[in-house]
Amino acid sequence: MYKTLARIEKQLAAVELDYLRKSYIATRPGLLDRATAIQAIPDFWSTVIDEAPAEIDHRIQPRDVPALSCLSGLDVERFEVTDADNGEPRSIKLTLTFKPNEWFLDDKIEKKFYWRMSHNGWSGLVSEPVTVRWKNGDRLTDGLLDLAVNLWKKELDPDTQGCDLSTFQEYQTLVERIQRIPQDAVSFFAFLGFRGHRVSAEESAAATEKARSMVDISKETECSSEGSPSLPDSEIYPHGEEVAVALSEDLYPGATHYFTAAKERDAKVSDEELVSDSNDSNNSEESNAFNNHELERRPNKKMKIHA
Repeated sequence: MYKTLARIEKQLAAVELDYLRKSYIATRPGLLDRATAIQAIPDFWSTVIDEAPAEIDHRIQPRDVPALSCLSGLDVERFEVTDADNGEPRSIKLTLTFKPNEWFLDDKIEKKFYWRMSHNGWSGLVSEPVTVRWKNGDRLTDGLLDLAVNLWKKELDPDTQGCDLSTFQEYQTLVERIQRIPQDAVSFFAFLGFRGHRVSAEESAAATEKARSMVDISKETECSSEGSPSLPDSEIYPHGEEVAVALSEDLYPGATHYFTAAKERDAKVSDEELVSDSNDSNNSEESNAFNNHELERRPNKKMKIHA
């Protein structure tokens, strides 16, 4: 009975993956057409970001807003999908496009997320820190992103393979900086430095093959009961996977909805302000009939001006 249940669960998971893969192939042309149409709408993506779901909105700091207002494009590509029947659809590539600004030398920033499974049963997205060419240094993330890139490059150095990372100056400097900055004050752009769990493609392939061959549900439960392992102390953006999923599965496909909602809300607010101003005017006239001195002492109410 347990083996039958395990087999059914695997079949359902395979169907969901197949649906995601086929859905991506089917909707990709339309989303590319939407991207072309959006180019004619000023501030489309900055407006969408204003309406972002909580998983994104709560990660945006006041100092991030001016840079995000320069966002002119967002694209999500499931880059490991080769066709409707092949490829891992949960791996994604995010491409952020910016108008000329005071922060970035490049107009496009890309970040890839790879779906991986570890030998202890954990599965999720991992990534590599993105090297950003700054115009005036890493002011947005207080140096966190540059330090994360430096450590990552140190790890890639053949001379440091197998060494204890905690002994590196790059590691110590990064961890000290992380400890100095409260998590709720970390810039949204530190998201570009997210790495997640250290699971290689080779380990993932072996773990995935092992999971496919399992038929005893008790073994699967034992494997997954360990829970998600802790992220390394050198992780600068622990919420990276959550934000990546929110961007790719909510904000990006629902961008038109978010944009429309923002415009409708602004129109409603404008109408309410007009009514409020009209009521204020009527009340002022009535008050004037009874007390001219009170009216003269009142400041004029200003209309809200939209950029």
